[in-house]
Amino acid sequence: MSVYKFLTITSLSLAALLNVAQAETLSAREIMERVDDRYTGDSSVSDANLILIDRNNRERVRDLRLYSLEEEGVTRAVTYFLAPTDVAGTSYLSYDHDNQEDEAWLYLPALKQVRRVAAGDRSNSFMGSDFSYSDLNGTTLEWYDYELLSDDESVDGHPVWKIESRPKPEFAEQVSNETGYERSHLWIRKDNFMQVQGQIWVERGGRVKYFSAREIEEVDGIWTAHRIQMITTRNGEREHGSVFQINRVEYNEHTDPGLFTTQAMQRGLN
Repeated sequence: MSVYKFLTITSLSLAALLNVAQAETLSAREIMERVDDRYTGDSSVSDANLILIDRNNRERVRDLRLYSLEEEGVTRAVTYFLAPTDVAGTSYLSYDHDNQEDEAWLYLPALKQVRRVAAGDRSNSFMGSDFSYSDLNGTTLEWYDYELLSDDESVDGHPVWKIESRPKPEFAEQVSNETGYERSHLWIRKDNFMQVQGQIWVERGGRVKYFSAREIEEVDGIWTAHRIQMITTRNGEREHGSVFQINRVEYNEHTDPGLFTTQAMQRGLN
């Protein structure tokens, strides 16, 4: 699951009723399949802020524009940094493939260079935030075993499942290299299969991350989280926090694959 996936989820009223009726019969794996398969629009464009918060609550704000396009077998996403001037022109492009290794690139205007983000680098911080590249790109469902820990909790008044995710032994090294995480607890809303909370144990440094999705509403029939937060703690103390604040989002308004190329990254937004 990726941050792009976290931003959106759709659920028709009839489907929501069926979901409630089927809630008691779903396994942890089936729940996560529903999360992974949810419809998030064929395309989207968003204006957002990435807010970086240090341990003294000082904030740095970066203005972004995000595009996504879902086609058969691949989801493409690109993020452009618009401001402030020290990051303006930077862009990040990812291809989330169904049946082959994912791909990602970062363009740094100061170097005038597009750099491929290797699999071994995807556990690194994304532009100084608490989100890693793997958080944005997402990981592969088949790499993990899932266990239902609780089916009677709630988050913000909504019933949720609490699920533990651990890498399968045969994928443990790959998960370690690409995410740097050893296990996660995930809270999934029962009515729309949206992950609204998470606790993530980092392999090194004694750190634990806390994810949340808030300010959730339907936009054009698609459930949308307008505030996505990740907090990093060490020994129970907050080290740093990051927030994606979505200010505007439109779905299914563009179909231009030309936005999702390394050449377009270098041209930037006009």
